[in-house]
Amino acid sequence: MLKNYLLTAWKVFLRRKLFTFINLFGICLTLTIIVVATRVADNHLHPKGPEKNNSHYLVVSHLVMTNKSHTRTQSIYPGFKFINDYVSPLKVPEIISIYTKLNKISTYIQGKKIEYTIRRTDANYWRILDFEYVDGEAYSQEQFNLGKAVAVLNQTTAEQYFGQESAVGKTIIIQKKKYEIVGVVQNVPRTEIDAFSDIWLPFTTLPSTSYRQQVSGVFSAMLHHSNPKQLENIQQEFTSRLQQDFVAIDEYTQAFSHADNPLQAMARDIFGDSKSFENYTSTLIIAICIISFLFMLLPSINMVNLNISRILERASEIGVRKAYGATTLQLVWQFIVENVLLTLIGGVLALLFSSFILASIEMSGLIPYVEFPFNLNVFVISLLMTLVFSLVSGVYPAFKMAKLDPVLALKGGLK
Repeated sequence: MLKNYLLTAWKVFLRRKLFTFINLFGICLTLTIIVVATRVADNHLHPKGPEKNNSHYLVVSHLVMTNKSHTRTQSIYPGFKFINDYVSPLKVPEIISIYTKLNKISTYIQGKKIEYTIRRTDANYWRILDFEYVDGEAYSQEQFNLGKAVAVLNQTTAEQYFGQESAVGKTIIIQKKKYEIVGVVQNVPRTEIDAFSDIWLPFTTLPSTSYRQQVSGVFSAMLHHSNPKQLENIQQEFTSRLQQDFVAIDEYTQAFSHADNPLQAMARDIFGDSKSFENYTSTLIIAICIISFLFMLLPSINMVNLNISRILERASEIGVRKAYGATTLQLVWQFIVENVLLTLIGGVLALLFSSFILASIEMSGLIPYVEFPFNLNVFVISLLMTLVFSLVSGVYPAFKMAKLDPVLALKGGLK
């Protein structure tokens, strides 16, 4: 029976080429956007590079200070002093790393100007993030403590400087200071915000120690625990410390900062109140569900209208089949199979187009070193979206068609 349904559906598609094209275009466009958005979001929330273990750590990267009446507010990046005073003393985290935001530098190689990003870190940074080493290793705790001028390069930077030769043991000059290369790591995608850089240096090699007295600055912190269930306790400890122990700075008497995972950070950026410790993750999830539902509902309504319009064209066919004993259920299944088959074809095309779009982004270099590998979870979610899309847009028209009065249907009329 299913084989007959499929053969009939295929012949209908070929007979009504314009209708088939319009439906496929709408399905393909909608699902392509959904698949691309889903794979990009999955790439950020579940990275495959050094941040692949992001379920084991939280990041402190923003600071808001305000006065008692909230009439003056300052939103800044934390400085080393703030992190040293309020993050480093925390007891729950097993490992705490302090590192800087990215900084761009320019240099010339064989007369060609090239820009690099540098990040300054401590030694714990390499213990938390899971870098893959091409050559050498990261700088040690001893080298960091002594302020040794050592550096880690990504693979592309090492090749630009030294070609195919080993970079370990060689030196480069960064901001008029000579650094010895101790390690080379695989390129990190720009989407991995806390791991990405071209060059990593110990922040103890900064030319001045004035950063140690700065409450605002360019620093962030990672708080790691081998048991992900302890992350909530880390958040609570950090929040309690800020609320109870923050020392006023000039007129600023309150401080708000958060230790977040990627999803929490995204939710806070979109919906968060800068002067609140509330978690906005549920708000983000609800918003995503509503937007996804509306995004699929609009083309589904359009598909319903297109499918209903076919009643006029196929009324005689329906009348003949009912006159020969076809039941309402059989007709309903026929129309649902047609819609599911058409939507699955559109879904396959959408997966191909989305893969082409993402591959083009990878090759363009628009997002440095980014990769969007095939993800089985995303594929399954996309397939489920395709089936939901087909059922939403096909069930009502199917019942509408199948319940036509056979006499009126043979005359081309509707009941």
